[in-house]
Amino acid sequence: MSFKIKDIEIQKNVILAPMAGITSFSYRKFMRKFCPDCLVYSEMISDCGLIYGNKETDRLLYTDNNESPYAIQIFGGSKETIIKGIKILEEKQINYDFLDLNLACPVNKVIKGYAGSYWLQDLDKLYEMVKEVVKVSSKPVTCKVRLGFNEININEICKTLENAGVSFIAIHARTRKELYSGIPHYDALKDIHKIINIPFGISGNIFKVEDALKAKEITKADAILVARGAIGNPKLLLNIEKALNNEEYDETINFNEQKDYLLEFSNLLINEKGERQAISILKGLAPKFFTNLPFSKEIRISLSQEMNSKEDLLNILNKYSK
Repeated sequence: MSFKIKDIEIQKNVILAPMAGITSFSYRKFMRKFCPDCLVYSEMISDCGLIYGNKETDRLLYTDNNESPYAIQIFGGSKETIIKGIKILEEKQINYDFLDLNLACPVNKVIKGYAGSYWLQDLDKLYEMVKEVVKVSSKPVTCKVRLGFNEININEICKTLENAGVSFIAIHARTRKELYSGIPHYDALKDIHKIINIPFGISGNIFKVEDALKAKEITKADAILVARGAIGNPKLLLNIEKALNNEEYDETINFNEQKDYLLEFSNLLINEKGERQAISILKGLAPKFFTNLPFSKEIRISLSQEMNSKEDLLNILNKYSK
């Protein structure tokens, strides 16, 4: 199955969702082998980071210009700064297919800057901002949203975005108020295809193939976005795609396979960010590769508390290898 975002055909119905602090170039490259041709996103890019030439923003934008289909996700707190940031982004020599607006981030730091899901509180202002972004961007504009800010009003949000000219909407099936807790409200999305004529994707608590199939059945979405569920479980994207195509899949994992995956990802991350920063990131990510495996608790504690170098990583993995 495939679907189109504007005039660009997306070959896979599984999408690697954007995650701040996670979906760096090295993570995207690592995950590509499990879902070739799937849409991937950058981490959140600050409009002000672009405007002021922030070095960390430039690092977040790093790509080998060979990631298609690829979306760069931008966030900001005013129409004026977002537009200015987009113009600066377009001057950079970066290959990307879509400009994505983050209208979903629920964290207080972003909300206090009037960005992320803050925009969902005033649909008139949202419409005016998005309409201007669509006019300025040379790339098709997509959006990541939530069901609403405090209450669910996703039907109105989706219609507003379509009227403003966006080409695809990714919907996290919780309100901003709910953050990442509770059961996603997929039932609230069952009529979206009756409301808008553009494709949409869904996310929220996709940790197993069964989760994806159930969400797809309820919502009839064009795509499934996988976020936290794929961290340490990269085969999840591959298995969901197989299941959607009625192919056989295998969700079992084993230590040696997970160890190899972690080492592959670690090498990519170290090459991109340097050993010190990479190991700091891996303290949070590496333990997830060994969830529900023998020695799971022990190795996860070791990776999060005792790993301070690549040598430490190798020693810990060798300790538990058979």
